[in-house]
Amino acid sequence: MWIGIAAGLGAGAMWGLSFIAPLAVAPYTAFDVTAGRYLVFGIASAVILLATRRDVLRTLSHTEWRTALWLGLLGYVVYYLLVAFAVQLAGAALPALVVGCLPILLAIYANFRDRAIAWRALLAPLAAIAAGLALVNAEAALQAPSVESRLALAAGLVLAIGATLVWMWYAIVNAAALQRRRTMDAVAWAGLTGLGAGAGMVLLGLPGIALGMSKVPELGLLRAEAVPLIVWSLATGLLSSWIATYLWSLAAQRLPLALSAQLIVSETLFALLFGFVHAGRWPSVFETSGAALLVAGVMLGTYRFYKAR
Repeated sequence: MWIGIAAGLGAGAMWGLSFIAPLAVAPYTAFDVTAGRYLVFGIASAVILLATRRDVLRTLSHTEWRTALWLGLLGYVVYYLLVAFAVQLAGAALPALVVGCLPILLAIYANFRDRAIAWRALLAPLAAIAAGLALVNAEAALQAPSVESRLALAAGLVLAIGATLVWMWYAIVNAAALQRRRTMDAVAWAGLTGLGAGAGMVLLGLPGIALGMSKVPELGLLRAEAVPLIVWSLATGLLSSWIATYLWSLAAQRLPLALSAQLIVSETLFALLFGFVHAGRWPSVFETSGAALLVAGVMLGTYRFYKAR
């Protein structure tokens, strides 16, 4: 069991890195680090699939190919574009906390469908989550030095909510696709979605450059300032995508579902930790209290759902 817990925490740490990358690549943009991440992920996916899973690829239907590619485009590229711009606008803490609500949101969606638990049992966890988000948002708004910074904070919050909804869609569609084919090879499926992410990034690349979302045409990549962009593209493309997926699969195989579901919260905690280290400061009382309330709400809600099942 301890191996599963360590693997789950390792996956959370890898995912947490992706919330810091947009802050560490200046003067390049969130679009640039997203492009780098998913081009690396797409290339790595192609190499792994061709080297180890050619036989599996021959058995896939056109529907499975199409679903995996769409999941890669929306669930990876569009999701992370929203997260990356949210981080650049509002900092790492707020988007990490908003995205950290995903486990309980998925559980609520499942309860609408299956009614596994009485809604009154969710009042306490949902109240804790709402209070945690309110604390962090209120402090950030009060400390914003200008109207422009408050607008940036609000825009970051909206983008983080959009990212959460996109990933929720991804989780639902991905689970449905895998349920239709329970014998699907995990490496092959991860590789297919990786190909979708890489192909989607290529499709979005030219429009993004035309809209001025990228600094690469202006700055190039043959300069010292490009080193963090290249390093973070490799780190998020390989560690936060491939390695994290493998570690999470290992955790899911070795742990009870209730425990592995609660370990997803480690992504939020690591993102907050890395964000404060990057900012060179300790979290405030409001940030600490808000994070504690949100994590407690998510874990309590998740526990109640899986206990009921």
